[in-house]
Amino acid sequence: MEDDRGDIEGYRRRYGYDEKEAEAAYHLARAKSLIGEIYQDEAEAEAAVEGAFGDAAFPRIHAQMFLMSAVIPHFDALEALIVRRSLKRQYPEGWGRRQEDEG
Repeated sequence: MEDDRGDIEGYRRRYGYDEKEAEAAYHLARAKSLIGEIYQDEAEAEAAVEGAFGDAAFPRIHAQMFLMSAVIPHFDALEALIVRRSLKRQYPEGWGRRQEDEG
């Protein structure tokens, strides 16, 4: 848990997250990584079995496509919610180009 605390503090320093945002961002990143590993490990196991019978690359490609289309977008959306909260707090008037007054 000590390493987790350092990573969470890193999120706070780097992105200006509050404690809960930093913790949520850390756990989202960790869950995204673990889920990716689960599907890749499963695909590797299937590829090893299918390697004796046919195309061994298919399970790996299928797992990667599944992650890219059905898993990662959900994590990206949750991470974007946290980023938006932080940016809104840091830049309450918004960010981007400011328009000059016409007066």
